[in-house]
Amino acid sequence: MATPPRLSESEPDDEGMEFDTGRRRFLELAGVGAAATLAGCNTGQTEQTTDSTATNGGAATVTAAVEPDQEQLQERESAIRSELDSGNISQSEARAQFRDAQSELRQEALAAFEEQASEAGISVEDSVDQFGVVLVSGPAAALIGALDFDGVTALLPESTFEEAQSQAQTATTTASQ
Repeated sequence: MATPPRLSESEPDDEGMEFDTGRRRFLELAGVGAAATLAGCNTGQTEQTTDSTATNGGAATVTAAVEPDQEQLQERESAIRSELDSGNISQSEARAQFRDAQSELRQEALAAFEEQASEAGISVEDSVDQFGVVLVSGPAAALIGALDFDGVTALLPESTFEEAQSQAQTATTTASQ
């Protein structure tokens, strides 16, 4: 049986198409940074963060990683793959449609997160849509509760958001040149 053509530019896994390589790599690096912080490898920053949390009444600012509904993404992938297999669209059109579907579903997930956050007393300060990360602040207990929100995959240090912004700006600058 022939291997189906790839629709994304990153390597597909056993479950189908992958999110773009940039987002995946960013989240991998963010996870390493978060693990190092939790392990106490960044003691200078940990003390500073602890001090700011204590002085503002237990409130904290963190980065929330949000991903789209995987079932909806798989449905879109299946529909696009059917169109590709039947010859109705080219490989490049299929890739473009899949990227658009990812972006649309990511936007929906971020909007749903913002609504849930508002109801939980969490402030959404900013977002980097292309990576699906949101800078949020609020009471520590509410932030931990955000892990139960639909689509939330992780809470990461605030610095992770700054890294995402930097990468997004670099990608935008590179693309416009």
